[in-house]
Amino acid sequence: MNVTSIVLVDDHQVVVDGLEAFLNPHFSILGKARNGKDAIQMVKILKPDVLLMDIDMPVMNGMVAAKEIRSSMPEVKIIILSLHYEKSIIRHLIQIGVMGYLIKSSSKEEVVNAIETVASGSPYFSSDVTVALSTPDVPTDTRLAPQNAKLLSQLTAREIEILKAVGEGLSSKEIAKALHISDRTVDTHRNNIMKKLEVNKVVGLIKFAIKCGLVE
Repeated sequence: MNVTSIVLVDDHQVVVDGLEAFLNPHFSILGKARNGKDAIQMVKILKPDVLLMDIDMPVMNGMVAAKEIRSSMPEVKIIILSLHYEKSIIRHLIQIGVMGYLIKSSSKEEVVNAIETVASGSPYFSSDVTVALSTPDVPTDTRLAPQNAKLLSQLTAREIEILKAVGEGLSSKEIAKALHISDRTVDTHRNNIMKKLEVNKVVGLIKFAIKCGLVE
């Protein structure tokens, strides 16, 4: 019987070390990465069965990395392990092709079970995620709540373009190429958007873009 191989991705070393410690007896840990960009390179070289990855990371977030990996290496099965369980984010990741989603409060047993389930070809979502997905959608006519409309009105046309692209899971490099501007200019715009929207992580931008209907 083949042992399932895994790559772990999280920017917190203590999280990666903790995962490795209790997963080692069950699976083959091929490598550990600290951001999405390194994860892509590692997956290309090591070709694991399963990638267990966070969303919020520096350099490249897990959503962008997941999209790239699903596009270039669809045989690699992806499980997200995150603090976030907002329905809009989870649905977007499912559309990308993520097969599993766990909350970081999940038990060790559940993480092991999730990896085994996804490795066998079946999806796995923790109970918190299932509950979030089963809650009723907000009616479309309330998507642009007054506070969101006010925040959106503070953005320039270019900033809205970039916010939409971030929401679609594009990397800074991809956005720069599409808009014919430099990577640094994209990063500057993104930082300005984050200040205006009062969010401090890219996942906050993605969530806002989805809420405002800029992306599906």
